[in-house]
Amino acid sequence: MKVASKIYPSSESLISSSTTDLDYKVLNRDASLLELIKNWLKSLRMTSSALLRVLQDKPSVCIHHQTYSDMFLLNICICASLVLSLPQCTYQSCIDGTPKQCVDAEFAPGTNLAGEGFDITKMERKGAFVLDMNKWKRKDKTCMLCSNPYMENKKQKVPTSVVDWRPNHSCSMKVASKLHRSSESLVSSSTSSVDNNWQVNLDVNVGAKGGSAMLAGTNSKLAEYSMGKTKNDKFSFTSQSISCEYYSYRVSGTPKLHQEFRKAVKQLPKIYSPESKQRFYKLIDNFGTHYITKVKLGGSVRSVTSIRQCQASLQGLSVEEVQMCLEAEASVSIKAEIKTESKHCQKDVNKMESKTSFSGLFNDRFTEIRGGHTSEPDLLFSADKDPSAYKEWLTTLPQNPDIFEYSLDSLHELLPTNTPTRRNLRSAISHYILEKGLWKNCSDRCQAGIKSDSKDPCVCQCHNDPAVNQDCCPTRKGMARVIITVQRASDLWGDHSTATDGYVKVSFNGMMRQRTPVIYNNNNPHWAMSVDLGTQDLSAGNKVRFEVWDQDNNWDDDLLGACEQDVSAGVKEDLCALQHGRLFFKWEVKCGPHLSGGLCTDYQRSPMSQSLEKLHVSRHAHPIPKAILLEMGVFVDEASSQRNQSLSAESRKVDVI
Repeated sequence: MKVASKIYPSSESLISSSTTDLDYKVLNRDASLLELIKNWLKSLRMTSSALLRVLQDKPSVCIHHQTYSDMFLLNICICASLVLSLPQCTYQSCIDGTPKQCVDAEFAPGTNLAGEGFDITKMERKGAFVLDMNKWKRKDKTCMLCSNPYMENKKQKVPTSVVDWRPNHSCSMKVASKLHRSSESLVSSSTSSVDNNWQVNLDVNVGAKGGSAMLAGTNSKLAEYSMGKTKNDKFSFTSQSISCEYYSYRVSGTPKLHQEFRKAVKQLPKIYSPESKQRFYKLIDNFGTHYITKVKLGGSVRSVTSIRQCQASLQGLSVEEVQMCLEAEASVSIKAEIKTESKHCQKDVNKMESKTSFSGLFNDRFTEIRGGHTSEPDLLFSADKDPSAYKEWLTTLPQNPDIFEYSLDSLHELLPTNTPTRRNLRSAISHYILEKGLWKNCSDRCQAGIKSDSKDPCVCQCHNDPAVNQDCCPTRKGMARVIITVQRASDLWGDHSTATDGYVKVSFNGMMRQRTPVIYNNNNPHWAMSVDLGTQDLSAGNKVRFEVWDQDNNWDDDLLGACEQDVSAGVKEDLCALQHGRLFFKWEVKCGPHLSGGLCTDYQRSPMSQSLEKLHVSRHAHPIPKAILLEMGVFVDEASSQRNQSLSAESRKVDVI
């Protein structure tokens, strides 16, 4: 019998040429394909791992068949070879381990981390395990062993609750940088590490006003760092971050619950009510609101820097420039230098008195490092202090990874469906999140500018004002609005035969700015004329000069006297002693936004209203009002009720100002 032989250059060409009843063209790279192949292999009494080990020894697909009856086995081999071509496939890197191999093997790094409960309001793992991630032994005492290419292909076991474990090295060489003009915007961005909609199957939608509610991260360390600051001054926040992935996996759809969590659930009251509320909240406090269903493991660094907007402006810097230059400095630390930006930023550094780096000048920073080991707390800005710190940290990630990106499901999803306990826990988790939530509310009106930012409606912006920039911050020190009022004169004497025909010239910093009308035949004239000099830079000069004249023929007018005064911030009424008589005047000098001192050269912070400061968590956010919580069915306790009532009253006062 003649043997037919053919070599196919790829699995795709092989599949398209197949003439069997199986339609390979509809097979795709998903779990259903893997399951189908596994079932076929079982029918042939051949384990998938055994066949794959055979096929792994064949770098190319070479098929020899004698009879048409061999085609079924042939096609199984075809599909298995297709599986082998999949990148980083679970079946490619994992095998069934023998009982002895499993006992001797260590766990793959980070495979237990997904078992911890997670609090969405704090954006952190609780440390208490919801899932049993120590169970690795199957009924036949075998386990799943996976080759770790980052640890010399060592075989490591994974828990039974872990599926689709795979090595997947992906490191970003570009620093991600974002600018937030409010703490509310910053805190809202903390969910960027969550890949799915964490609100699914929870009753936390506050209805038509949902856009005003903040739920995730409201009690996080990032919120604690940033939100209180904004009550004392005008802040922007810039974040720089980078991540490096080494592994990924997901949690089984039917994971084994940890005995402590199972025990806590059994101890819950049969009814969720105001009286039993704290029993449910205690479970949430211990285990969180969610559990992790899918993870990316490796490491990440995120640094959030606080910028006093107007203080930066007085140094000649916009918040956008600060963001760009911090990004450039962070890029140098990870050896991804941005040359153009670095040159621009170096010019800015040379202009500054301190001659320090941007990360040194703007050093009020919150840094979160996940995974690995390092002794450098300011890892993204370590280029000058320890140039090798970032690289050394990277080398520790394969052995010590942490979760930096994940998907979440509510804890109640772990309980059997259509049970009172599941429904009660769902309600308790929803209420807990709402009670920890915040309500965005613009606490005051703009001292300058208008609220025109659709993304952040509480932020004031200025347009077409030479004294301030877009953020309503002064562009330099000394800026002030100056108004001079020439009030009156007394006991003037200009002519021998008639009374004085008097007028006044007003000059500022050597330049004549305005002249009053002439008041004829009056030695005690009242002009009451205001001279609005607009915005002036007092640091460049602040002298106002008054000259009192008696009009004759214009070319031979008589100067009755003059005086100079150094204007300063505030309102002042004074007089000048003339050769004959006195001149009474007044000035009003109002420093520009965020400026103070006699010459408006000192920086002045802008705290929020004292009546609201104690009630607000941040400048524009306070706890969700009682009325909305009650509408959502939340069991509001007395302390929360009184606080929310006080808040509502104060908010109404602000609205009518």
